[in-house]
Amino acid sequence: AGEIAHRQQRAAAQEDGAWPLWNPLSGAGEPLLANPQSQAFQPLVALALPFPVVSGFGVIAALRVLLAFVFTWLLLRRQGISEAAALAGSLAYGLAGFLQLWLGWPIAGSAALLPALLYGITLVDQRRERRDGVLLALATASLLLVGHPETSLHAALFASAFALSLRPDRRALGAWLLAAGVGAGLAAPMALPAAGYLPASQRASLLAARHEHPENPVPPEASRLLPNAAPNVFGNSRFGDYWGEYNINEDAAGFAGTAALLAALAAVWPLAGKRFPQERLMLGTALVCLLILARPPALTRLFEAVPLLRQSQTYHNRVNLLFAFAVAYLAACTWDRWLRGELNLRRFLGPATALALLIGWAYLAHPGPATLGWLRWGSLALQLAALATSLLLLARPGSPVRATVLATAVAAELIAFHAPAHPPAPARLAYPVTPSVTFLRERFDPWYRVTGLGPLLRANLASVYGLADPRSSNPSKPVAVQRAIQRINRFPWRATEGLIAPEDPLYGRLAVRFLLTPPGTPLARPWRLVFQNGDAWIYRNREALPILFTPEGDLEPGTAEAEWLHARAHLPEPGLLASSVYQDGNWKLLVNSEPHPTILADGPFVAARLPAGESRIDLLYRPGSFLVGLVVAALALGAGVA
Repeated sequence: AGEIAHRQQRAAAQEDGAWPLWNPLSGAGEPLLANPQSQAFQPLVALALPFPVVSGFGVIAALRVLLAFVFTWLLLRRQGISEAAALAGSLAYGLAGFLQLWLGWPIAGSAALLPALLYGITLVDQRRERRDGVLLALATASLLLVGHPETSLHAALFASAFALSLRPDRRALGAWLLAAGVGAGLAAPMALPAAGYLPASQRASLLAARHEHPENPVPPEASRLLPNAAPNVFGNSRFGDYWGEYNINEDAAGFAGTAALLAALAAVWPLAGKRFPQERLMLGTALVCLLILARPPALTRLFEAVPLLRQSQTYHNRVNLLFAFAVAYLAACTWDRWLRGELNLRRFLGPATALALLIGWAYLAHPGPATLGWLRWGSLALQLAALATSLLLLARPGSPVRATVLATAVAAELIAFHAPAHPPAPARLAYPVTPSVTFLRERFDPWYRVTGLGPLLRANLASVYGLADPRSSNPSKPVAVQRAIQRINRFPWRATEGLIAPEDPLYGRLAVRFLLTPPGTPLARPWRLVFQNGDAWIYRNREALPILFTPEGDLEPGTAEAEWLHARAHLPEPGLLASSVYQDGNWKLLVNSEPHPTILADGPFVAARLPAGESRIDLLYRPGSFLVGLVVAALALGAGVA
């Protein structure tokens, strides 16, 4: 729902010829462009804008998978790997757990763009034509605009190691730096506002608290690594039961298929033949990722010192992105040697035996609820069948037909494991307009908000219908607003909020005019029942204040747009202009068309002292970092053209 709301806000801004700077529908208002997860300038998201909002998510998902397939194949071909082996390797990565399990989240963009970034680096090193620099610059900008800083940083660091492993000369280094600089400059209009805003977000506050009070070191357990070899070993979050460390998206994101694991294991031992250019880098990457996932106590201090590796976070699991890519790359190298006749069955017997024992032990030694017995036994059978099929094919010399069957087997296993992550749903479930929603939309006033209790109209759902809600389901929401409403928030430190205590006057202070409740819920003053049916009751708050008001005088509301609130104030004497609009430092106030200083009231809300008499009020959202970012982007574009 949050992603749909973000897309709707961007589309509306585009139609109005405005920048998507502010989201007035979530919480007390939130920065839109400065929230990386909005992906305001992400090219893949922009390509989906012509489509209906809900359908656009399918378009974005398809583009992510296509991008991963194409550029992994192109990169492997540039590394000297044959077409058939490159095809199997690209399928192993494009259908691996990281991209497929996170396909609906911005984090998947990093997985989709990593091969394009590496391919651009390779082209600049090998050909150094202008179009190669353009590709690298666009890949860099797109990666920075993905909306998930952790995985973007992982990918950027890995790309840097990849580039250095090519042993570049000064000319190649200069070309890389120029292209990367142009790409980073093009991303500046989003990156600079995000850099200023994210330290004030809930996520940053939680990370800082965990760093100051770290959890007890977790003892190393081999079982943490098992989902990368046996993805359903601890159940499956999609079927309701999961007894692993976090969830299947986090824990099994590194699974690239049984056949790919077998081939990657076969690449570990030294070969008589020559290794491929970056094969050692991929081996080292896979081993480092496994070490980070295992989190041995000896490295506790290191993990606590590096923000991306702190033991108190789940973010260490993001290295599964690099692990899945390394496994797919190593597998492609092994399959290419098989096709060239350099490997025989004996090469695979040891790794196959070890892998079969590991998979069998994983499923048999870690039983879960009896209700998911079918999942454990079915997954074990599927993986052993994939392993046996791979061995049967690799037992004989490689040929185009066998390579095609191998690629098909790789894809079939991964699709069988990951297809349930994206089940089809009837179109009627795509946010239907119910009678209660119709009632609210007909009476919606942009100067007020609506909200719900319990399971009704959960956080972010209101914004899908174009309604403003004081709740927000977003880890990047302003922590100051969360603290301001914590007394009526059932989940004060979660990313998703749930409101309680409707008798609290804070509802009126937050401009909540309408409240949805389960049928039969009685509420006292100031609430008055105005709608009821078998699905929901709706109450109206007779004491709700508009999002901009004057306690001592009269305010005549006017225009209420995303980045512009216009009104007229009538004060008998100097007084306060108050609001329930979050002030991140970028709201500017004009009184009678002249700049006027602002203050904070009731915590994080923008306010000001007004003179007596009648005043024209214009509250404008104007982030200076966005203007700086546009200047940087213009300079970068000019440098790239030059």
